[in-house]
Amino acid sequence: MSMEVLKGESDGYKTEITVVTVEAGGRKSSHDQKMRLLLDFGQHGRELVTSEVAFRLLQTLGGERPVGEVDLGALKQILPHTIIKIVPMENLNGRRKVEAGEFCERKNGRGVDINRNWAVDWGKKEKDYDPSEEYPGPSAFSEPETVLVRDLAMSFKPHVWVNVHSGMEALFMPYDHRSTVPTDGAGPMKTLLQTLNRLHCMDNCVVGSGGGSVGYLAHGTATDYMYDVLKIPMAFTWEIYGDLMQPEYECFQMFNPASPALLQKVISRWSDAFFTLIVNLPAGLRRLPTRTPAIPVWNWESFTSSGLTDIPDKELRSRLTIRGQSEEASTGLEWGGDRRSESADNGEGEKLLLEFSLLFTGVVLMWVFSRLFRCFCTGNQFPYSPLGERTKRVPV
Repeated sequence: MSMEVLKGESDGYKTEITVVTVEAGGRKSSHDQKMRLLLDFGQHGRELVTSEVAFRLLQTLGGERPVGEVDLGALKQILPHTIIKIVPMENLNGRRKVEAGEFCERKNGRGVDINRNWAVDWGKKEKDYDPSEEYPGPSAFSEPETVLVRDLAMSFKPHVWVNVHSGMEALFMPYDHRSTVPTDGAGPMKTLLQTLNRLHCMDNCVVGSGGGSVGYLAHGTATDYMYDVLKIPMAFTWEIYGDLMQPEYECFQMFNPASPALLQKVISRWSDAFFTLIVNLPAGLRRLPTRTPAIPVWNWESFTSSGLTDIPDKELRSRLTIRGQSEEASTGLEWGGDRRSESADNGEGEKLLLEFSLLFTGVVLMWVFSRLFRCFCTGNQFPYSPLGERTKRVPV
């Protein structure tokens, strides 16, 4: 596991994006023969729960938590041949505005919806367009957040893109800007999403194209660009939670679980869904028509169950703990406390004799958590202003 911080600037507006790379089979000079996933969380500031799922996924990949209900044999075979890049919080400046009290803010630090700032059908406005919600910026790729993620995808050349949001329960594939699905890969993508819906959404998720399923068209989205321009074989948008019964001004409860118990349920469900995705990807990719980047041809049947030998033993890994979600039950802290990560202190000065890879994984996790895992709000303490009942759609 390794980490890098990408920095961008446009007309004096600055931002940075943390990218965590997980390569269970060991770092290689070439990624050409590995399955590559790019996972993006926290694109909209008010959708705090998405970054919580990212952190749980990192904890699990780092050995801090057990994997949920998934075919562990298949996972052990596939993970060493997989590279995962995770952006836990794309919209850092927007997140800061939410933590400062602007609980309905979805845009970035200078008021641009970065999921409307991409070049596919950019700038087109629907009849109910609301600039306070969906302002696409002065031009496509005007925002440094968008440029950073685009350049990351161009260099990494993933086989799979997943953009994680909240606001409803849905599993979307292209397209967002029209109410149709692609003609060259819709079948395998939909089959995979239906599997995730059955196993992790209890068949309650809407499945299909974003534009054909959500009730409105969205122009200039990341998923459409990843699929249409960068030719990523599978591009998805996951909507992992939404309480549509909430009035429009109750943005926190609309986009995030308000109770600790429900929060943990959502986090567990969707972090586990990523492992189901990984296990089912090889078969899904094989069924796709040829698209770039080229998909490696693996002989999956030849793999053995010892494929995870490069991942540290979990008993040893458990000796290095991360304060945060894992200690909520024992401390009584509710979601939203300042949960900076620290290494364990056993009180006896015992030196943890860990392999370098294990220690480095812990350091990376602590660094990521201390930088990003800092929501100072709790769902039952928000001073909402009574702005009236919802009279229009709320973009997700």
